[in-house]
Amino acid sequence: MHYGQTKIVTSQDAVELGKRAAQDVAAVIRRLLAERDQVRIIFAAGESQMTFLDALALEPDIEWQKVVCFNMDDFWEPRMDRQFSCGYQTQVQLYDKVHPKAFHLVDFKAADPHREADRFSDLIRQAETIDILCQGIGTSGHLAMNEPGITHFDDPQLVRVVDLVEQSKRQLIEDPNFKRLGYIPDKGITMTIPAMLQARHVFTMVPLALKRDILKKVFSAQAPDEQLPATVIHSVHGCLYVDRDSCPGNVQALAGITT
Repeated sequence: MHYGQTKIVTSQDAVELGKRAAQDVAAVIRRLLAERDQVRIIFAAGESQMTFLDALALEPDIEWQKVVCFNMDDFWEPRMDRQFSCGYQTQVQLYDKVHPKAFHLVDFKAADPHREADRFSDLIRQAETIDILCQGIGTSGHLAMNEPGITHFDDPQLVRVVDLVEQSKRQLIEDPNFKRLGYIPDKGITMTIPAMLQARHVFTMVPLALKRDILKKVFSAQAPDEQLPATVIHSVHGCLYVDRDSCPGNVQALAGITT
């Protein structure tokens, strides 16, 4: 089964999904490192990425000392404790375990979010190429923090300051990584769609039942639509990982998706 140019990979549950995605991402990392001295990867945070990040940290024979990592986004909230930032999750789950050559986080406490967006943009430009993108899809249909109504697939900026929509806040307030914070910040700093999709290998991990409704909307779209940013993967060669909880039942029946 494909959604446009993106292959759909199904799993029984979130744990199996994380392992399968990690195996596929690890295989690409190993292959690229056999050809060159450095690989650059964009990572996401959030509940949907937890089993994937845990599994990737256990993958053997990856020369992480040759890998440079970028987080795709973070909140902007100077009052917030670090443990609630997106960067903290990826650092604890992955970077502190595998010790990559470098990892770049968005400074969620930056005095000026626009200057921080400019700083992060410069890091991406200096990287020249991004090899791998590992992302999720939010219940609003966002990719990173590129929300419906504010996203442009041809955005000239690499990183921008954005307002989170209410649906994204509702999702995140129940996320185990952020629930104890008690609120979700109003603003974020995010890579734009063009910045992320410069990656040559795109992996999208979407487990869990709370993602079923948005996947139904995505699968119903026959072309990329900026009002539903996740539909951009329709025109992207990559892999979309779903599990039995997240994959809409009608899509399984109509498209013959099996587990």
